[in-house]
Amino acid sequence: MKSNDNIVFLFSGQGSQYRGMGEKLFRQDAVFRNSLEQSDVIVRKQLNRSLIDELYYVDQYQFDDLLITHPAIVAVEIAMYKVLQGKGINPDYVAGSSLGEFAAGVVSGVWEPESAIEAAIEQAKSIVRNDVPGGMLAVIHEKKSLEPLYLKHQLFLAADNFEGHFTLTGLSQHLDAFQTELDKRDIQFLRLPVNYPFHSPQIECSEHNFTYYTASTLSLAHPDTGFVSGVHNKELSQLPENYFWEAISCYMNFPAMVKYLENKGVCRYIDVGPSGTGATFVKYNLSPSSTSQTFQIMTPYKRELEQLEILQKSLGL
Repeated sequence: MKSNDNIVFLFSGQGSQYRGMGEKLFRQDAVFRNSLEQSDVIVRKQLNRSLIDELYYVDQYQFDDLLITHPAIVAVEIAMYKVLQGKGINPDYVAGSSLGEFAAGVVSGVWEPESAIEAAIEQAKSIVRNDVPGGMLAVIHEKKSLEPLYLKHQLFLAADNFEGHFTLTGLSQHLDAFQTELDKRDIQFLRLPVNYPFHSPQIECSEHNFTYYTASTLSLAHPDTGFVSGVHNKELSQLPENYFWEAISCYMNFPAMVKYLENKGVCRYIDVGPSGTGATFVKYNLSPSSTSQTFQIMTPYKRELEQLEILQKSLGL
């Protein structure tokens, strides 16, 4: 790696979670464990449930209870950041996607870890309270040819991820009917472990309670590290008061965000999220002439300790 390469931390959101994410670090890295234990105290206080138990001690594959997954994703990403920070790896830019912007905000100094965890819980409560059953669907196909079909099924474009890969959102019954059509056409798709229609107008009924909470209890600082918005696809020097609602409700254009970062120069993209999806999305958005690189740490294969070692060596640490 050249010394003038930009280090970019990537943070992912809902749909990237799974039970056991970061488990080897939790067992063997004191920094990661201490950070999660601090988050666990907040979750216990707010929900009377243990974040750590839900992550590492519940013997159940399904992991889509928003009240837990929302703070869990944020907590794991904050813990991963603290591990990297402790090893002397700090970003020039942070780039979050959807809920991932919560942890990105912590790293850039917009708010404290405790505020981000509490806000994730409050946002989840607001969404669950309104109980609009929905979901999200990642589709692997050329988008334009499917647009009339997904609009016919009253679905919304949540995100463009890379060429031939996009995410749709909407009500459960509309997603089910659309999936049937995709099956008939032998088109690949993945239903995400999400039970609410994020990034669609159908989630707007949950906005009031959360924005009231943030307006009355939170004060967002100016970023002290380059905060590249997944909503606006550019660096922000100040976040709007309702930004962390925008982050989970607005359309996301991942290619535009990568293009903005690539214009900053050669980048080393380090995925701080639990599943490596951010690094994958970046990889497929890089031009053939780009010398930027991507790196995953946590994945469901639980090789995070080995990956951290490889990362340190590649950075000359």
